[in-house]
Amino acid sequence: EAAVRSVRQNGEIKWNGGFIYVSKTLAGEAVAATETETGQWALHFYAHPLGFIDGRHKKLVRRSPIQPRPDGAAADSNSGRKL
Repeated sequence: EAAVRSVRQNGEIKWNGGFIYVSKTLAGEAVAATETETGQWALHFYAHPLGFIDGRHKKLVRRSPIQPRPDGAAADSNSGRKL
């Protein structure tokens, strides 16, 4: 059910008549775009999430590997202390 695209030598994939840069490292590899429940397209290289396709700006929006803490989460025990 995924839209599979081959990454070109310049690191781009063709998407909806335009091109979106993914990564030159993945040149020649296949990536898969799956539509989420919210209508966004998530891009993956096998089980590795790469980000979401921003069709309006024709670019890949990468997610930060560090996710913000939920409201009310305990602060790090070392915060505010000098080491």
